[in-house]
Amino acid sequence: MRKTQLNENNIKQVVSLVYEEKKEFYDELFGSNAQKYIKKAFDMDVPPFIKRNCIVLESDGDVKGVLLYATKAEFRHGYQRWFNVLGFKIVPVGSKMIYIIQRLLMDFAIDDLYIVSLAGELKEWLLYKYIKSSRYRKIIVDALDSDIFARFNFTEERPVHPKLRRFSKFCDYENMGGIGWDTHPLVEGRKLIIGGVEIDSNLGLQGHSDADVLSHAIIDSLVGVTLKSDIGSIFPENDENRGRSSVEMLDIVVRTINKSGFFPSSVDCVIISPIRLKNYRKDISQKLEDILRCPVSVKFKSGNDVYPESQMKGITAICVSNVDKIS
Repeated sequence: MRKTQLNENNIKQVVSLVYEEKKEFYDELFGSNAQKYIKKAFDMDVPPFIKRNCIVLESDGDVKGVLLYATKAEFRHGYQRWFNVLGFKIVPVGSKMIYIIQRLLMDFAIDDLYIVSLAGELKEWLLYKYIKSSRYRKIIVDALDSDIFARFNFTEERPVHPKLRRFSKFCDYENMGGIGWDTHPLVEGRKLIIGGVEIDSNLGLQGHSDADVLSHAIIDSLVGVTLKSDIGSIFPENDENRGRSSVEMLDIVVRTINKSGFFPSSVDCVIISPIRLKNYRKDISQKLEDILRCPVSVKFKSGNDVYPESQMKGITAICVSNVDKIS
């Protein structure tokens, strides 16, 4: 997963997501050629479709999320360039121009930030990053769908257009901390999976799933502080979860808590293991960071012949997670 800006490789997908988010609104403005006009506006940096203000989240060439924003200064300058976007085939051009500008020129104050578009399967994470980077400034958004903004505690205001609903909130969040701990016994005949990475070992961990002790500790650290729950309640020992990938379960947890406005900001882990794991540190951290979308540190301890792990009895993982909650 990587965060980038609008470019020639992703513009087609971005335009499609931006259009679909407010399809009814853009169809009213531009008719059947709405996507063509949005793309042309992006190409020419016509407000509010300004390329540098378009945050794009990509994975393997696919656009997973788009957030387009504007300040008041950017929102209100350069509208004369809409003549170049619309062309002169529209009759009368003047009245059509006024019609479009009146509906794009949303009303907000000089210190406010405006979200023009928020779309894609990872829009919750993009909104969180935007709120965190714009703390204590008011965000305004006009949308067709209220679901995500209700979940993020936005307040509904008087709408500026009959097809849109207006929401706003001051950009603030609180930090929370969670702790997780898990232990599994070492046995023969099982793969050893730590943090989603297969370890070269004659012994593996016994458990109902793949027994990834590190992923289990992280899951408990997250669901305890966010959902007031634990891994056993969410993923019980049934047929569905037998042999299940623990990083798959972690991914489900992250997406679930994101939808409720919780986002991991850092994860710090300690693993007590008689099997040397230091050569896997980079792979483990990267695998987990791809899922959690935050920094992950992993430290390895042997137990120094004090803890049972030193006697090849098992592996223990302890995790402390910092989680931001949009408030």
